[in-house]
Amino acid sequence: MMYVTIVVVKKMIFQHEDMILDTTISSKSKLYKNNKLLFMGDGYKAITIMLNSSKDNTPVKDKFWAQLSTREKPKFDKSEDALEKLRREAQASIVKTTKKKRR
Repeated sequence: MMYVTIVVVKKMIFQHEDMILDTTISSKSKLYKNNKLLFMGDGYKAITIMLNSSKDNTPVKDKFWAQLSTREKPKFDKSEDALEKLRREAQASIVKTTKKKRR
């Protein structure tokens, strides 16, 4: 018996102020500002650029709330103390083995 899964791909063009976000190609999103290509690449990055460069970003937040809320936050801050602590924990977790002498 053969099962077929139907996949629905959303193709969307979102316009806000003088910017257009084109996500018709799933691997590359395109962000245009004043009909000029501003960014092409990751969709999440394009959404954040659109948020930061718009005057009233509430419609953008409302439209892309699901993508913005599911993004994983960093688990540690970038301070030297936190990085040094992680390095020490990693070194402590390494198991040291004794070397056997050859005859």
